Amino acid sequence: MYKKMINNMLSICLVSSCSWGAIAQVDVNPLQVLKAVDAYRSESNTVKVSATVRAYKQDELRNSKQYDVYSTSAKRSLVVFKSDSEKGQKVLMKGSDYWMFMPKSRRPIRITPMQKLLGEASLGDIATLSWSEDYTVKQTTDIGSLWQFELHAISPKLSYQKIILNVRKDNYFPEEAELYLRSGMHAKTAQFQQGERNGKQKVTAMALHDEMRKGHKTVIEYDLIEPISVPDRLFNPQILIRSDLDRLLTE
Repeated sequence: MYKKMINNMLSICLVSSCSWGAIAQVDVNPLQVLKAVDAYRSESNTVKVSATVRAYKQDELRNSKQYDVYSTSAKRSLVVFKSDSEKGQKVLMKGSDYWMFMPKSRRPIRITPMQKLLGEASLGDIATLSWSEDYTVKQTTDIGSLWQFELHAISPKLSYQKIILNVRKDNYFPEEAELYLRSGMHAKTAQFQQGERNGKQKVTAMALHDEMRKGHKTVIEYDLIEPISVPDRLFNPQILIRSDLDRLLTE
């Protein structure tokens, strides 16, 4: 009798799209949604992003630092440290390869995307990876006003190997993302703030909540994003370590 009842319930859910999510039929193109989400988070052109990163504990501000990020659409970014205690430091990101440049070092240092900037913000968080290009959708779930996507990383080098992403159905804006490490550990939960930039709706800030240290939160605010011409030589590690950044940008 119970088996018959369960089968009847499953049949009703498949027809009426009930809230069981994974059982309900989902009528959505995941790739199309992820591309719309990426458009909220990044720009299609070469840009300079001025960002402020603030670390909080129990909602009390503990530290604050500034960064400039020169980014292209070809998965290349250069992070320039602007705070007095870090001036002269730079990080170059090309695909899944990361190099750190110290002011007096003669060679770049290979690092990982999980290298911390401040609080819970890592270089991988600043880089704003393309979810539509770097992840595959393993499952799509209808949860009322949101689509929920289970994303799995294409490359084992990515900071987060699994992401549970909640996206608004009405405008495809990202609501929240649970970020999982290769070990399967739920490391952070990201929440996104929507605002207007250059006449378009964009992600204007991202809050990272530490799931392993409750009460710790890091907020990345995108203060200014401006189109800029960035030469290819800016992303060459050997040229970058021998040259002045201002000269590379103006020559």
